[in-house]
Amino acid sequence: MTNRWDETWHRLREWTNGSANSERLTAQILLDDGYKSIDPSHPLGGKDGGKDAVGQKGSERWIMAVYFPRGQKEFSEIKAKFIADFAGVSKNSSQGLAFVTNQELRLSEREELQSLKENSIGVELFHLERITTILDKPAMAEVRKQFLDIEFSGQSVVSELKDEMYQIQRRLEGLQTSGDS
Repeated sequence: MTNRWDETWHRLREWTNGSANSERLTAQILLDDGYKSIDPSHPLGGKDGGKDAVGQKGSERWIMAVYFPRGQKEFSEIKAKFIADFAGVSKNSSQGLAFVTNQELRLSEREELQSLKENSIGVELFHLERITTILDKPAMAEVRKQFLDIEFSGQSVVSELKDEMYQIQRRLEGLQTSGDS
């Protein structure tokens, strides 16, 4: 059976794989996005001290909070979860919160969540569309297979890699020609 073109989006939004897998998937998403030294708290259950994981964003200590309910929830529920998770930043002596959710967030809702932060504390929102974009990259094919059971055909991989190689080649050529002036 062939998956629909937006299969990643649908499997994320209708999440049925439990909290352990959502936390482990989130760690992979954050690693791909440049976070380092991700240290999960208790993906299999247990008191997590106000964080699902701790990691480094640049030189700063950030906490990770995961919210993967099944189906789309009201913004009031998402906001309440965000506020509760945001309290974990100071509790864990951190400089920021990476809030990762399988929920759709409109631009105005993202702005509202961002406005709840305190001045010096960073917030990065990984919402449904953003994590779908990350997971649909060819480099994330194995992660997508592991957590969403979505195959990435060999032909698609080759095509995507050719496109990426072409873009890299164009950038290198641009660097070479601009250096000859």
